[in-house]
Amino acid sequence: MINLTTTHKAKLYLYMRDALDVTDEPQDRHAAQRLALCELVSNFTSDDGPFALHEAARLAEALDYYLTEHAEGLDFGFSVANVARLVGGDRDTAKAALRLLGARPTFDVDGPDDWSTAPKKKVESVRFPRDTLVKQLRLELEEAEAFAA
Repeated sequence: MINLTTTHKAKLYLYMRDALDVTDEPQDRHAAQRLALCELVSNFTSDDGPFALHEAARLAEALDYYLTEHAEGLDFGFSVANVARLVGGDRDTAKAALRLLGARPTFDVDGPDDWSTAPKKKVESVRFPRDTLVKQLRLELEEAEAFAA
């Protein structure tokens, strides 16, 4: 566990933002991804808390792989509930993973908890199958076994 004071976390966040050339108002999906990384690293620096950063990163990688293989286009919409279902209903991990994909809340007060990589555009809504994460882990395991052989 890395113990950081509030001051250390604030400095880490500001230095990372500067290094990654990102502001608090991301203008596109890529800037949103960089900002999410800054926020997640500075806020979640240990294995305790709502989730470990590596769990969110692994889920984000699985979602990105699924999108690359099965979805069309560059911008997507997501249901937080659908993504959380992949990790036993853990909404914090789901939201962190979506942020690492560059997604942000759509802020529709009357609507469901939807996020998008382009919140002001109409985009394709992606629903991930329940075995998305399991398939990704199996692929990683097969790759590791092939490398070790």
